[in-house]
Amino acid sequence: MAQSMVCHVMLVVIFILVALADAQTPPGINNPSHATCKDPSYKECHNLVHVCPKFCPDSCTVNCQSCKPVCGGDIAPSPPVYTPPTPTPYSPPPTTTPSPPKESTPPTPTPSTPSPTTPSPPEESTPPSPTPSSPPPTTTPSPQKESTPPTPSSPAPPTWSTPPSKPKKVKCKNQKYPKCYASEHICPASCPGQCEVDCVSCKPVCNCDMPGAVCQDPRFIGGDGITFYFHGKKDQDFCLVADNNLHINGHFVGKRNKNMGRDFTWVQSIGILFDNHKVQISAQKTSSWDDTIDRISVTFDRENIFLPKSEGAKWQSFTTSITRIHDTNHIVVEVENLFRITAKVVPITNEESRIHNYDITNDDCFAHLDLKFKFFSLSNEVDGVLGQTYRNNYVSKVKMGVLMPVMGGYSKFVSTDSFATDCSVAKFKSSEEDGSSLNLQLPSLSCQSGIDGRGVVCKR
Repeated sequence: MAQSMVCHVMLVVIFILVALADAQTPPGINNPSHATCKDPSYKECHNLVHVCPKFCPDSCTVNCQSCKPVCGGDIAPSPPVYTPPTPTPYSPPPTTTPSPPKESTPPTPTPSTPSPTTPSPPEESTPPSPTPSSPPPTTTPSPQKESTPPTPSSPAPPTWSTPPSKPKKVKCKNQKYPKCYASEHICPASCPGQCEVDCVSCKPVCNCDMPGAVCQDPRFIGGDGITFYFHGKKDQDFCLVADNNLHINGHFVGKRNKNMGRDFTWVQSIGILFDNHKVQISAQKTSSWDDTIDRISVTFDRENIFLPKSEGAKWQSFTTSITRIHDTNHIVVEVENLFRITAKVVPITNEESRIHNYDITNDDCFAHLDLKFKFFSLSNEVDGVLGQTYRNNYVSKVKMGVLMPVMGGYSKFVSTDSFATDCSVAKFKSSEEDGSSLNLQLPSLSCQSGIDGRGVVCKR
């Protein structure tokens, strides 16, 4: 009985071992085998490992289209038959057609797209259609977009605002006031480049804010300290000062204002008569302004006076002197015991044109004179637009308390020329007209100092 039980157990163990051996080695295959899809065009099946079926005699292959293992003799020949011919016929067309016109040799990796349709011969016509159409759109837009970015030019227009000019520093130059002499002062903000020191009060004062000033659209400050405007007319002359021994005319230039009944005017030049001499100070016409270019012109007895372009340069003839107080465009003309006139050439700036609606164009900036008069021997009969304000008994006729007090009297002060003395208030008489024969009878002498001429007195 025990032996029979042992026999049964042995039989069961043998049966189990046989079953395990059968499971490890499928029937029909001596050595277990695996297979994979070798066609890379089938991405979902490519290199996916499959176990050969039990009934395959010795090996198997994978049908990439169905992604299933098949015995080597059934459908194995199909993959090698169809895969080789597909790369050869379809790879040349895409490479040859797109490359010459667009030089798009990089897109050649796209031949992978026709391979998926290679297993089915009737679909051979479909691969060429997508390949030529796809490369052109990718190549054509890209170079055009790369050439168009001139947008970086946008940061070019940053506008640079011109920095404000530093206020000018001035000194008192009158040695008669030792407490203020040579002391330095800064020009007020209202006139950063045009001021001088009043040595009496020892304070800087704007040139155009002092008695005797004629500036801008002519704004006068009379000898009585009252401010008024005299517009006159463009391209005409007017008597500014009319006295027995001194006559000064001003030549006005300007521009017609369509919206007003008058001209915008400025003093472009002045003609000065004293004794038997004539001095003319003029602002030369210019389209654009440059402070470094000298635009002031001076004549003495109709002869041009040329001064070196350096501050302090001086020309002198007897009692008359002409001195530069700046390298360009700013001079002082003085006749001893008679007058001192400071003249500066200035333009109409764009800002002034915008504020006052002057409508100045690029062809002419209307360079004109800012003037300051100082008189030493006027009579009490003096007349003229400015001269009358120096009379002791003068009472201003301008309307006070208004924004722009205007003085009339156009017909009273108009003259025919810069040196004409034909205005109705003229009083000037030269030495020759005075009947004095002194100038004709005095001998002509030549001194060792180099000074010579009629009426010269030599001193040891």
